[in-house]
Amino acid sequence: RCTVFLSFLFQAKLLESSHAWLGASTSSIAADYSTLLKLKAPTWTRHDLQEAIEAVVTQKMRFTQASTKYGIPKGTLYDNILGKTKRMMVLEEAGLNSSEETAVLEFCCDISVSPYNRRTKKSLNAILNFVEKLRRKRDPSFLFNGLSGFRWWWAFCKKHSIVSLYFNDENENENDQ
Repeated sequence: RCTVFLSFLFQAKLLESSHAWLGASTSSIAADYSTLLKLKAPTWTRHDLQEAIEAVVTQKMRFTQASTKYGIPKGTLYDNILGKTKRMMVLEEAGLNSSEETAVLEFCCDISVSPYNRRTKKSLNAILNFVEKLRRKRDPSFLFNGLSGFRWWWAFCKKHSIVSLYFNDENENENDQ
């Protein structure tokens, strides 16, 4: 927004110094820009954002679906769920060693049967429970809390090119643990 506004003011100053300028002031141009900003005000509410976050984190919707349904830009959802910077750093916070990562890949993708399979139908809940049990062997107090589990799973999927095919259908019985 700032870059657009500065560009706008630069153009106004350029016109002001040219012969084509007929006495309008830069303040009227700034007022027009202010009106333009009001037209682009978010159409979604804080409540919409909370519902969209809940839908994504509980795997009821993907980012794109929630973005479309609630009218929230996908980037805004990503920033609010995953944070704005260093999204892959959460992998280090979970502290899995390579054998534990392999165990997680085996659990969710059956890589011993199909080494290049990078798809899973396991629920986020089942995967996080598995990871917590695995990590508690070394650190009995290990626990994912808040959005940390979802953030870890997102980063783990990016690192290992995993595609999650799981969709949380509330009518479906969960037998994947």
